[in-house]
Amino acid sequence: MSTPVFEIRFPAYTSGGPPRCTPKSTLTGVVYVHILQPIRASCLSLSFMGSERASMAPESVNSSWTQTAKPRTIKKVYFNQSTVLWGDGKLRKTDTLSTGIHMFHFSCEFPRVNYPQSRTTPEYEIKYVLKAKLLNSRDAHTSTILSMSQPIMYVPETVAPLLPVSAEHGDTLARFAFCDNVGDGQGGYHMRATGLQQAFRPGDAVDLQLRITGQRTLRKVQFAVIEQTDCFYPQIPEPREEQLDIGRRLWSSQRVLSDTADLPFERDSCVVPDICSDHTTSKRSRSGSTYHAHLHTRLPNDVLVLHETGYLRYTYFVQLYLFSGSGAWGSHSQTTHTRIPIP
Repeated sequence: MSTPVFEIRFPAYTSGGPPRCTPKSTLTGVVYVHILQPIRASCLSLSFMGSERASMAPESVNSSWTQTAKPRTIKKVYFNQSTVLWGDGKLRKTDTLSTGIHMFHFSCEFPRVNYPQSRTTPEYEIKYVLKAKLLNSRDAHTSTILSMSQPIMYVPETVAPLLPVSAEHGDTLARFAFCDNVGDGQGGYHMRATGLQQAFRPGDAVDLQLRITGQRTLRKVQFAVIEQTDCFYPQIPEPREEQLDIGRRLWSSQRVLSDTADLPFERDSCVVPDICSDHTTSKRSRSGSTYHAHLHTRLPNDVLVLHETGYLRYTYFVQLYLFSGSGAWGSHSQTTHTRIPIP
């Protein structure tokens, strides 16, 4: 006896991959059934579920993991909807699907909700799945006759705000500004980054002007773009104050989005105090040498639009490495680093 054909098809999508959906988009398709002999069944149901499942101690970030340990996961369901395409949804009656081809059309519209983007990693999975089932009546020995699942790629909308940032040191056009003290004591620097964009979309170019002031001679600058994922478990009963953030973090992982690259820089012939409102007492921002650099890179197209999900938080940043010496080229070298956030 030949195996029945039971598929979920999307005639409107010709790319060959899973359909890509966004908020307010409409997904249309058909459940295709081809049988060579009649089948008695109660109903044909179609369900659509969006969910997130994360490991509480993934092997990739947990050195104490062993093969004998049973993996524990946490799951959050964004939505779970179902409908009956044919038959009795209460599973009380049965009917006959005749020999031949049957096509059951369906259409569903996504709400204007920015659900998290589809993604699967060794640590977690965010997925949207259509599942069709041909079911027996409730008194039958076997409940499911035929079953088929089809993943859907969901991509949320992104709107990069263009809000002014308070300007310092003549950065009248800067919409993004960040500064930090890099390193400790005499060997540290004061770093300031400014840019024309306050937020970035997947695939956007990132252009930042860097100003680095310190007493040690800067020898080399390198950078890399990093994605950090933190998993949190919010259901801690009556957490102490120190547990409100770090205490709930189950694990962290990092993904390098670009290879470490050299960053050209120039030394300013004039020493201008680099004093910001957050570091007015920093000696490193008032004396020494000043260096300027233009950091240019591009975000991959697969960076996530939403930076938070049910259990996960995503952070994107530029990891900046500063290689310095106290004087002559043969002197003791020192390496410091800092993170420049990418909003």
